[in-house]
Amino acid sequence: MLEILISKKLTFGVPIKKYSVLFLFAASAYAQQNLFPIKVEEKYGFIDSTGKEIISPIFEKNPIFVEGFVKQKIKSLFDTDVLFYDKKGEPALTTTYEDAGDFSEDRSRVLAGAWFFLRKWGFIDRTGKEIVRPQYTDAGDFHNGRAWVINRPFLFPQFFPDRYGYIDTNGKLVIPFQYNTVGNFSEGCAAVSITGLKGYIDTTGKVVIDLQYEGAAEFSDGLARVKKNGKFGFIDAHNAAVIPVQYEDARSFHDGRALVKKEGRWMFVDQKGNEVISMTYQDVLFFSDRCVAVKENDRWGFIDTAGVKIIEPKFTDALPFCNGLAYVYTEMEEGYINLQGNFVWKKNLEKK
Repeated sequence: MLEILISKKLTFGVPIKKYSVLFLFAASAYAQQNLFPIKVEEKYGFIDSTGKEIISPIFEKNPIFVEGFVKQKIKSLFDTDVLFYDKKGEPALTTTYEDAGDFSEDRSRVLAGAWFFLRKWGFIDRTGKEIVRPQYTDAGDFHNGRAWVINRPFLFPQFFPDRYGYIDTNGKLVIPFQYNTVGNFSEGCAAVSITGLKGYIDTTGKVVIDLQYEGAAEFSDGLARVKKNGKFGFIDAHNAAVIPVQYEDARSFHDGRALVKKEGRWMFVDQKGNEVISMTYQDVLFFSDRCVAVKENDRWGFIDTAGVKIIEPKFTDALPFCNGLAYVYTEMEEGYINLQGNFVWKKNLEKK
C-alpha cells in the first residue's frame, strides 16, 4: 500500500494517522483534472469520476496529475531524469534535470547541477524551455504569478539569516530578498516575517497588513487564520477581525467552515463565527466538496455543511471528497465512492 502521511497535526485531540492511499488526489490540483489515482499490483494508473480506467497502471512511483502532466523520476546509476506524461499516459516532456516540481501556473521548478553543492533551482515552461536559469538554492511553486526564492551561502549558511524574495513568471525579481520567512500567495496576499512577527504583502511587495501576528496562514475563503497573544482568530484582506482572536486552536476555512477550539471544545464555525456544527464525533477531517468525513462508533461517514449525515458511518477509514469521489476502506475492500456512498471503483483490501 502507499504510505502518504497526511499530517502529524491533531484534529480535535486525536492525531490524524498514516493513510495508505494517495492523499494527493484531495489537493486542488486533482479538482482540475478529474483523474483519480489507483494502485494495482504495485503500479499506478488513473480512473475518471465514473470509475472508468483512463490510464492503465503503468507508473512505478506515486503519480499526481497537475495542469495536465504527471511527473516521474527515472534514476540510473549515475544520472536522474524527470519525465512528464500527458493524460493518455504517453511521454510529453523529457528533461535531464536532477529533480522537478509539479507544474503550477505553467511553470515547473527544476534542479540542475551534477554535484550536490552546485545544484540550483530554476524554472521551465510546458514545452521544457528554460524560463528562469537555475540560480537559487531553493524555490517554491508559482501562486498568483509569484514564486518565493532564496540564495543561501554555500559555507556555514546557519550563520547567516535567511532572506527570501519573490520572482514573477518571467524570472524577474519583483519583491527583494528581505524576509526571514515567507508563504505562498493566496487570494492576492502572502504571509511574511522579518522580525519574527508576521503580516501580509500583496503581489507588488506592498505591506497590506502590518507584521503583528505570531502566526499567519494563507487566505482561504476570503479569510486568514492568525495568532495573537496565544489565541487564534480570522481576518479579511483589510485586516478586519471578522472573527476575533479568541480560540485556543483553529484550522483554516474550507467550503465556508472552519474547525476551532474554545474552552476545550471543538466545533465548526461559519464565516461570521457562528457555531454551526458541534463536535460529538471521535474524529473529523476537513470540508471538501461541501462535506466532511467524521468518525462515530469507530466508523467513518460523511456530513454536509449543516451537520446532516449524507453517508452513514460504515467505513473503517475514509479520506475527504474531492471532485465527487472519496477513497474509503471496509474490512474487506478499499476504493472510491461517490456522494451517494456507492463504490465506483474498488479492489480487495491490501494487507498492511
